[in-house]
Amino acid sequence: MEIEIFKKDDRELRFLVRGVSVPLVNALRRIFISEMPSMSVDYLKFYKNNSPVFDEIIAHRVGLIPLNNASEIYITPEQCGCKEGCEKCSVTLYLEKAGPCTVYSRDLVSGDPDIYPMLEDIPITKLGEGQELKFDAVARIGTAEDHAKWQIANAGYKYVPRIDLNLDKCDVCEECIPKCPKDIFYKEKNQIKIKDINECTMCRACEEACEQGVIKISYENDSFIFFVESYENMNVNDLVSKALDMLSSKLDNLKSLVENI
Repeated sequence: MEIEIFKKDDRELRFLVRGVSVPLVNALRRIFISEMPSMSVDYLKFYKNNSPVFDEIIAHRVGLIPLNNASEIYITPEQCGCKEGCEKCSVTLYLEKAGPCTVYSRDLVSGDPDIYPMLEDIPITKLGEGQELKFDAVARIGTAEDHAKWQIANAGYKYVPRIDLNLDKCDVCEECIPKCPKDIFYKEKNQIKIKDINECTMCRACEEACEQGVIKISYENDSFIFFVESYENMNVNDLVSKALDMLSSKLDNLKSLVENI
């Protein structure tokens, strides 16, 4: 296996991996988008809401506000025997605002200083004169298998593209250059050349534009460009490390089950 990193910061990682199969990279993708635990608001208790927005819509918006990840601090409701929610498996965020104003995610006051909205400027609703909004928001640990509000990251992959140019047949008509949506072709010294092959989406617009059949688009069967984007809940380094640990644990469990057959 070979890995080449294209881009890396606190929120995003983009890399090329060679020598792997589709089932492996797809298993990793599924862990990122649906199996990693995170903290999100599960339900709201409204005490007053005469805003223009229905309770259900406000609850939906608040549920999608990313909270900092606390899967190492709290346990899931399934692991906790309280059944009603306690300080081990849940945390309550409070909000009380009166208009006229715009209510933002930063107006949520957490009962635990370690749990807070990662983005402060997410609008929840607007309140006019005489309008009020007051509720408790109960957050807990969950995964995106139960609801999308617990999704902690976005992840995906594509095959590494391959572009074959038969320069002996090419008359440098340049028809392929404007047709490419990623603008990867250019002309230099009376030849068609490629800027960055990894930007190719394999749409084959260049193939259709080239009447001489100079361009052939294909892909490498065992090489993929993978990307991971955190939803601010967790640093991408920690995100990748945890996902790989989960994948390794799944493979160890599968190996154990097969050996016991």
